[in-house]
Amino acid sequence: MTYRLVVTRPNGSQCHSSTEPLPSREAVGLSALRVLASQNIAFGRAGLTFGRQLRDAELGETLTHESGYAFRTEKF
Repeated sequence: MTYRLVVTRPNGSQCHSSTEPLPSREAVGLSALRVLASQNIAFGRAGLTFGRQLRDAELGETLTHESGYAFRTEKF
């Protein structure tokens, strides 16, 4: 199964959506970490912890980072 990561800004606009399929839930977590780092929100251990939480979340479940960015994993 392949996945897509959808990220929404605190104001509700879409910030990021995977344009190519992500091959695993681990890849989804790493993609979330890249988004957090590129927005200067979370780095290192804090980003990795959130990435793990996203990896383990149910498909379609939205996780909101303390910064207000919302992350959702979907089937591609």
